[in-house]
Amino acid sequence: MLFSFENLHRQYLACRRNKRNTLNALRFEVRQEENLLDLQAALTGRSYAPSRSVCFFVNRPKLREIFAADFRDRVVHHVLVDYLERIWEPIFIHDSYACRRGKGVHAGVNRLRQFIRQATRNGTRPAWYLQLDIHNYFMSIDKDVLFALLAPKINDDDALWLTRVLVYHDCTEDYVIKGDPAMLDKMPPHKTLFKTDSNKGLPIGNLNSQFFANVYLNGLDQFVKHTLKCRHYLRYCDDFVLLSDNREQLAEWRERIEAYLRERLRLQLNPKQRLRPVSDGVDLLGYLVRADYLLVRRRVVGNLLERLRTFEAALVAQRRGYVRYRFDQAILDQLAASLASYLGHFQKANTYRLGVALWRQHPFLAQYFEYDAGLMRLTRTDRTPPGLRRTIQQYRYFRWRFQGDVLFFQVGRFVEFYQPSDAGIAALLGLAAMAHNRRGALWGFPLVQAGRHLRCLLREGYAVTCIAETGRYLTAVQERVPAGRFVPGVVPKYGLGNPH
Repeated sequence: MLFSFENLHRQYLACRRNKRNTLNALRFEVRQEENLLDLQAALTGRSYAPSRSVCFFVNRPKLREIFAADFRDRVVHHVLVDYLERIWEPIFIHDSYACRRGKGVHAGVNRLRQFIRQATRNGTRPAWYLQLDIHNYFMSIDKDVLFALLAPKINDDDALWLTRVLVYHDCTEDYVIKGDPAMLDKMPPHKTLFKTDSNKGLPIGNLNSQFFANVYLNGLDQFVKHTLKCRHYLRYCDDFVLLSDNREQLAEWRERIEAYLRERLRLQLNPKQRLRPVSDGVDLLGYLVRADYLLVRRRVVGNLLERLRTFEAALVAQRRGYVRYRFDQAILDQLAASLASYLGHFQKANTYRLGVALWRQHPFLAQYFEYDAGLMRLTRTDRTPPGLRRTIQQYRYFRWRFQGDVLFFQVGRFVEFYQPSDAGIAALLGLAAMAHNRRGALWGFPLVQAGRHLRCLLREGYAVTCIAETGRYLTAVQERVPAGRFVPGVVPKYGLGNPH
């Protein structure tokens, strides 16, 4: 049954997969069973109504308005989409790549490269491509048209009722704005649900909206493939490409597609179009696509450079006579996630030299990561490996990780040194040898004196890395992580994200 507890629990698990650490997901999980039972009662009794949405704005790649549903509503979205996918997946064409299992950006780009080779017979004849997109797509979707497309395929009364609820839900009636409310005034009228007709537009950011968007344009896909009989066609959301060895045929197809969208789906093509030889490369999904290689779009690289400048400003500070590198775990988690996303995008293209150049031009990254240029893979250097069961093992690990630095290694309210090679530093700081202890510490000083000793070492030209206790326990000892690195001198030549 669609609203059985087993199905709701299964969709809940799928929903929380990428949302488990969000506040709403954690609140739901605290009373997971009760919340699912309450949700089941609301659905079976048809008293369910979507909760308040969170409205926020993003600037990349352009200013957009996002409506994020409450976690409870996300579970419902998964329930409905799971049901509808079983109906519509056999109907969708193979070459629709947005928000479908086994598809996605990289599959779409690889398919386009295959199409280019086929259309040009492996580069032995000319071919052209027509790239089109729909003007203001999500805000232009007509809900009556959408429901008329969905309803005939649904044989379950509960699914039909829930589909109607979600299609016609107006999230602008109950919402809260997260971030700067003034951003709403900056939104162009045609790009916000607050300014569209009540019967038009789907919120960007919800699973059901993404699925509905595919259903809405399925008719276009069928028209292009079976009426126009375009062999080389693919679509990602509202961005689609047709290839042919006949330029005039592509121009004719454009006119017929424009008429179909206007008459059947009440949509308009974006006036901007690309009708060019495939030898120019196809600018699609963040890549410049050619038959034999891929390049990353300049805008994607520019976005990464901007993000790196922001992160460097947050992590690196020039002080009088030295540079301080912060090891803020929250910021480093965001930096690592951002870099992993961009490098994952770069890996699919011919970008070896680009990766090397970015690493060379942003030397602050070497404070936090090791970079494998061949695999375009980063390894964080601020994480304590598992299995270090003794304090001395952690100390030796960080001495190896930050070779050449003086290590301020925190143990409770003290900073301790463990290796005979630290004798010169101990003498410089005027530290007396410690009495025998089970940790094996040889010298130390109270943590409150760390600032004075740090300044002394920086004046003498030593780099210092501070290793702090986290309060978390690996086994019998506390986990320790880098808290800051202090290096005499100035920010390197290419510091603060300057790529030149």
